[in-house]
Amino acid sequence: MAWKAYIKDRIVADPKEDYKNAERYDQYRVSDTAVYFPREKYMLLSDIRRVWIQPTVLNVIGCCGKGLPISAVCLDYDTKDIVKLTVEKKTDAEAFVEAILKKNPQIEKIEWAKGYRAPAFLREEAL
Repeated sequence: MAWKAYIKDRIVADPKEDYKNAERYDQYRVSDTAVYFPREKYMLLSDIRRVWIQPTVLNVIGCCGKGLPISAVCLDYDTKDIVKLTVEKKTDAEAFVEAILKKNPQIEKIEWAKGYRAPAFLREEAL
């Protein structure tokens, strides 16, 4: 696998070995140094500033007419972008976030509330 860092200049020395030792949560993995996404991408835990779980909906075409409720684990890494990782079950999303916080306790956990605006967008307004 040809692993690529989400932030180009922030890399893991041996991502293949690190990935093998990572714990699996849904389709994502958490190691001591990084969070691994599908399609061979990863982000260092030291780059993540804030994390929260946001309820969202997965729109399914041709099914029930309504979206399926899922959770999004949001990673804020001090840019105007936020990484949203979809997880099917809320309990899996909570375990995923707890694993991230256990590996790097310096990450701030935000309690999401309806109408909450992500920190990255607030920084954009301040410019």
